[in-house]
Amino acid sequence: MSDKVYVGDVGTRIALDAGEDITTQTVLKIKYRKPDGTTGEWSASVEANNYAVYYTQDGDLDTAGLWKFQIYIELPTWEGHGETAEYMVNELFA
Repeated sequence: MSDKVYVGDVGTRIALDAGEDITTQTVLKIKYRKPDGTTGEWSASVEANNYAVYYTQDGDLDTAGLWKFQIYIELPTWEGHGETAEYMVNELFA
């Protein structure tokens, strides 16, 4: 398996650290912005108490370039966004 992420990869783990325990969350999403400016979101799950995690599916990583990701969380006493993370998605060699 490669350390690099490529267009079309399935099962790539996108993991963002919330910096605190988010096991009581009622909503957990990873929002994204593609290199072309298109935005969207994926439902995420909690791992190790403080990570929002999503595993890419067919068609998710469809654009090469720098992607930006951000957690959105709703907890019983707070809701909001986490810091932005960046991942480079590489073009496939045909």
